[in-house]
Amino acid sequence: MKKYSIYLMITAVLYIFSSCQEDYGYRVEVPVSDITLALPEKDAGIDLNEMSIDEYTFSWNETIEGGTTLVLSGSDVLLNPVYFKAGNTKSYSIKAELLDQITAEFGIENGRTGTVYWAVKPTDHIGIAALEIRPLNVKRLISRLLLPENQKLVALDSDRPALPVSFAWDTEGEDPATAYSIVFSNNNEMTGEVVTYDVGAVNSAGITNSQLQDVFIKYSSHPFKSMRLYWNIKKTEENEYLSRSSSSIEVNPMMIYKDVRGDEEITYKVAKISYRDGRVQYWLAENLRTGKYPDGSDIEEANYMFAPPHLYTEGQVRAFGGYYRPNPTMFQKLPAAGWRIPTVTECRELYEEALAQEGTYNVLRDPLFYNYEPTQSDPKVNKWKLGLVTAGQQQGEDKSITNTTFSYMMATGIGENTHRAAMLDHFAIWEVWAVGANVRLIYDK
Repeated sequence: MKKYSIYLMITAVLYIFSSCQEDYGYRVEVPVSDITLALPEKDAGIDLNEMSIDEYTFSWNETIEGGTTLVLSGSDVLLNPVYFKAGNTKSYSIKAELLDQITAEFGIENGRTGTVYWAVKPTDHIGIAALEIRPLNVKRLISRLLLPENQKLVALDSDRPALPVSFAWDTEGEDPATAYSIVFSNNNEMTGEVVTYDVGAVNSAGITNSQLQDVFIKYSSHPFKSMRLYWNIKKTEENEYLSRSSSSIEVNPMMIYKDVRGDEEITYKVAKISYRDGRVQYWLAENLRTGKYPDGSDIEEANYMFAPPHLYTEGQVRAFGGYYRPNPTMFQKLPAAGWRIPTVTECRELYEEALAQEGTYNVLRDPLFYNYEPTQSDPKVNKWKLGLVTAGQQQGEDKSITNTTFSYMMATGIGENTHRAAMLDHFAIWEVWAVGANVRLIYDK
């Protein structure tokens, strides 16, 4: 009897439990888009290397109020998707180059085939589930551009302008007599004005540092900051590119400035000065040595001079540069466009920054033309590539050069005196009066 009672109790508990499940049961309804897909078909193949096709179109059968959005993903559940709003149309076209970039983001390697998933959803309800998610087999672009490697850093050397940078490309399957050109642009699509160098029926060629500098200057908004340049190979006669996808190089330009004043052209080295507070300035790394104003007119004889060649070596005369009268007229007329005379505050900041460095002022000093004994053996000499020289100053109306154990620099903002210069001696900075002083310009953009 006792055993029978236990069976009855178990049966009752099970009945109660099942009744509770019925009372508290629920169903989850997931909202689903009712947009059906048209083309491409399921598991269709796309070869992005097919040069006859510039773009690929995705289409579907319905459009809805609020518009539709094409969704691409590397996952069959649309993780980390890329969206394209199609508006009220029933299709959307994607350029081959852009589709290649998207597939790269999905982890498909260059030249390999991988699966991309696509769907279409209502733009206003992008979070709902897609009615259909189709796989698409995409073969990524095979670049025929071999060297330099894509995104390679190319640092141009002003001391070796004729040094070539090697470019190479794949000509397999092409007529051996086909002539080629190397084409440069500031954009991946190679649109707008391009720079072209004809190289003939070859599969490699060298473009000199000087030629790349010219390309850089053409496109750069700042002559001393690095920028990305794009290149491709064109079949010269057919006027068509060898590779659908351009390659790129990151160019560090030559730190030089070509100062053209009428029929006079002088190339100066430039130094990039980075301060501890994050500021960056670009200074001429040589003393100005022009005899002309930027408009090409001659500087008045009373306003400048050079060191007498019978008293100094050719190297000294060049390194010392010109001695210009530091007055408001020269402050305004002497600098070329984009450049200016430094203020005395900037001179002080430059020297103070150097003083805080290991090697102190030696980081500023030229190893050959700074008349101070310890500079000859200190490895920190001219670390900043600014190359200050002890050219002294013009003093007196007889145009003699004096104090050639010190470095003078024309500067603005020194009191009311019209003859303004900042002097760096071996351990201090002074604001001094000078009839003629050397000039270092700062790039003002």
